[in-house]
Amino acid sequence: MQRVQGSGVIALVAGFMAVACSGSGEAPVAPPQAVSRTCDRAGIDCPAITVTGDPPSATPTWQGYADPSVLRDPLDPSRYHLAYTHLEGRLATSANGQPVGVPHTSTHLARSTDGGRTWSFEAVLWDAPLAPDPEGLGPASYLGSETPSVVAEAQGPSVRWYGARLAYFLEPVSAYRPRYASSWTIRVSAATGGSPAALATAPEAALGTRTTSAAYGSAVDLTALSPSLAGCGFWNNPTLALDAGRLFLLAECMEFDGQQVSDVRSRLVVFSTTPSGPPGSWSWRYDGVLADRSTAVELGAARVVSANVSRTEGGRWMLLLSLHSGSGVVNQGCTGVELAGLAPPALARRDGQPVVIARVTNQSTPNWYTGACGHAAGSATGIIAASAVDSAGLQSDLRATRLLP
Repeated sequence: MQRVQGSGVIALVAGFMAVACSGSGEAPVAPPQAVSRTCDRAGIDCPAITVTGDPPSATPTWQGYADPSVLRDPLDPSRYHLAYTHLEGRLATSANGQPVGVPHTSTHLARSTDGGRTWSFEAVLWDAPLAPDPEGLGPASYLGSETPSVVAEAQGPSVRWYGARLAYFLEPVSAYRPRYASSWTIRVSAATGGSPAALATAPEAALGTRTTSAAYGSAVDLTALSPSLAGCGFWNNPTLALDAGRLFLLAECMEFDGQQVSDVRSRLVVFSTTPSGPPGSWSWRYDGVLADRSTAVELGAARVVSANVSRTEGGRWMLLLSLHSGSGVVNQGCTGVELAGLAPPALARRDGQPVVIARVTNQSTPNWYTGACGHAAGSATGIIAASAVDSAGLQSDLRATRLLP
């Protein structure tokens, strides 16, 4: 979970050049002016999304919703599904026997039957009760689940749902402290049913790195798929896309300079598989780099994070990226750029620059940030972004920008 996730200024930019006939030749027509809207922290123009039946937790320093993944139901165009990270403090016992409040993350699911205008809680997709440490290194604690991505395809009268999320073991301390090296995995799943809730009990496969412990059932070491991935310490913020029978997984390769994330070498890469049979049997391949440091600089940031793939109202592929600079929670909103394709991975470009479709920027307010955007064509929410206040722990909500790229 990129822990900021929005209100800000949105600008929609056309991603293609119109062509008009003039005499015997064709002359390009300049794209239309960008459309913008100013959103402030109060949420007047970009209101917070309320999920009926799922109020924020009572933990004042760790509460709210983050990491939106929104999609239109393949069989009902008025129905939308929203998977999101739910923040809640949960009690455990530390190694010295003291009670501690563990900042826990789980994945919840909401449904809209009116085109995204209102949302109601449907299910807890992925949660974990207090359980023994899988590696046997300390007291019992929780397995976190965050940064969900759900995609779907119609298969006759039914729907096949695919899910990806981050999962990890949380140390039993009063601080957000996942066990990154050994427990941090991407878990992928597939299920057939009437809603993404079918994924809650579906078989999963764990994707990790060479340092992932067997205690978490890592089926695939993604760093082994290419020598160029050898420096990836762990994978972050997964997102899925379906195209021409292949399931694509976008993930951030996190490289480090000592204990600091390297803005220069960390990058967004693409894997893919033919999702036939149970997820544990899928054969993954590495397709290449989609966005890196140079992409971030082109978009005005140090690093791009929290990818999301969707179709625009006109049917173009759009890649939403959060813009990150500095250390900690310092996101600068998100930018939607046009995708040329995923196999091989490439951004669409005009005059050498990425084709920008949408921008969400955050207002300059201390300790308040935006980022981690999600989108599905046709939803009344428009791009969904998350905003976060981190002055005392973390308080996050989801915002409906109501602008449709």
